[in-house]
Amino acid sequence: MFKFRKDNNRAGKLTHQKIHVGCGPKNLLEDWCNVDIRGFPGIDVVMDVTQEWPWKEIEYVYGEHFIEHLSLEGAISFLESAGNSLKAGGKIRVSTPSLEWVLTTHFTFQEADPQVLNETLKTNRAFHGWGHQFLYTKPMLSWLLTTMGYADVTFCQYGESSDPNLRNLERHGGYSESHGFPS
Repeated sequence: MFKFRKDNNRAGKLTHQKIHVGCGPKNLLEDWCNVDIRGFPGIDVVMDVTQEWPWKEIEYVYGEHFIEHLSLEGAISFLESAGNSLKAGGKIRVSTPSLEWVLTTHFTFQEADPQVLNETLKTNRAFHGWGHQFLYTKPMLSWLLTTMGYADVTFCQYGESSDPNLRNLERHGGYSESHGFPS
């Protein structure tokens, strides 16, 4: 599924060098091609990003709180499609909840008492309550990306990057760290 939004006057003006995937209606980025599977107002292109992409020679791909909503197989398909569309030296930035952070902030391994039961419910909400299908640890995401052929995999703090085009893109509030793990 792929279509340009006819009601979006920006669609014809975009160069499609910067693709923002899974943006939804509230996290649109100016000067980026905003892509979502649903045709929300402001979306430039409606498509399933786990399928083959119509672009080649893309400079940047960005997705925030997106990849965890895909099954592991869907995430692999997305990364493959994005990677095949990037030009040599192109970059992808994926911002996703850390499984380590979820566990250190939502769960303690103690005897069953009301607090532990509540933490169990909170942990499951973190996994499934927001539509998450797969949460990543830093080693898992690094392994997945390098196995797929991505080079120079770097982990950055929220809003930071060595590339100025990839700084301060995150829009989800409530960023925090717990035990050295970022949310």
